[in-house]
Amino acid sequence: MKHFSTTAILLIAALLIGSCASSSSMSISPANRDIPGDFSGIVHAGDSRTKKELDYLNHLGTSWVLHTFYWGNIEPEQGEWDFIVYDDLVNKLKASGIKVLGVLAYDNWWIHDDKEGRRYIPPHRLADFNAFVKKTAEHFRGRVDAWCIWNEPNFIFWNGTDEEFFALAREAANAIREVDSEVILLGGAFNRGVLGLPEKFIRGLFESGAMDKADAVAFHPYELNPARTILLYQQFKKIVDDYGFADKIWITEVGYPTGGWYPTKIREKKLPEYVIKTWVLLAANGSNKLFWYQLFDPHRRSRSNSENFFGLTRSNREYTSKGAQAFRLCAKYLQGSNCYAWEPGKNGLADSVRVFWFERKGGGALVMWNESSFSKQVSLKLPGTGHTKHDIVSGSAIPIQPEINIKTDKLPVFITWQEENK
Repeated sequence: MKHFSTTAILLIAALLIGSCASSSSMSISPANRDIPGDFSGIVHAGDSRTKKELDYLNHLGTSWVLHTFYWGNIEPEQGEWDFIVYDDLVNKLKASGIKVLGVLAYDNWWIHDDKEGRRYIPPHRLADFNAFVKKTAEHFRGRVDAWCIWNEPNFIFWNGTDEEFFALAREAANAIREVDSEVILLGGAFNRGVLGLPEKFIRGLFESGAMDKADAVAFHPYELNPARTILLYQQFKKIVDDYGFADKIWITEVGYPTGGWYPTKIREKKLPEYVIKTWVLLAANGSNKLFWYQLFDPHRRSRSNSENFFGLTRSNREYTSKGAQAFRLCAKYLQGSNCYAWEPGKNGLADSVRVFWFERKGGGALVMWNESSFSKQVSLKLPGTGHTKHDIVSGSAIPIQPEINIKTDKLPVFITWQEENK
């Protein structure tokens, strides 16, 4: 990847806000951030296995999808294995160039005396769960790119004790490594929980040795808005930094419902704004991956259940964007780039204006917004050629001049350009 020299960075920064700044005094974030080229993922995508959906995922710039590999579906009766459905899903995703993150979960009806699932593995049935983990990891070796052990164990998806889960996670990691030493292995998948971050649970998982063979930790920073999302992420990052995982965080779920009763519900017209801000803030703050929850709203749905309103598009019949165009802009222009964040309030830039500069081979992008209720004018003088301003709601684009005044408000401005040929 091509990188700007320090002098060039300062020059660009000075040009960004016009004559009120000088290159010698412009302040940029001390640590720039390389955003992985496969940063963007979507949860529960590709389910239809149709060419239409797979093409749409590629159109959105989706590098990864997350799917749960349910034990009850793979081993419906003890000792009887059925991978047909998952084989078809994985093979079609891989043929489309999309990576797969599989979540290994949950319990199985036949391990419980009363034949009812409880999202709990009794200690004396842990060997059965590990057999499922080992068999599944072995079967998909070389096709599934990453595994995560369980989902949100601190929330509603685990009904045993903390110590019982730590044992499960530790033994499941050992089982995976017995058959696949190369696959990416994640643990955690923590949700913030009703009372905030489950710090005791998080630390317990690491200190139990359950994360010793993991490559990364998964986190789900669901919050009321992007500012609170990034604050929660930073709090989590501080905790896992004690165990050497500050730079190994995967956001395997994040999103905002546009209906239902969840307190994180937002108006649908806010979703494009929240997609851009959440994507940019998490990328700039060091997340390794971001999986949006999720691709579609169900076609038929209960109006009261927020789980039915997390989609980037309205349904798998309509394919009409709620926030998909915003996701596509980030995936298309920001993945695989080097990101610089300008410090608010310096050199004439208003305290409320947020500016992020992205440089990648062949061109660059600028994303900025204003957190104030009052709009602010920003003077731009951009490098390169082919300067384009993108509408984050519709995805439409218009050409702009390299020297232009832009009004900023809470809706992000998204500008791209091409590298000038020399």
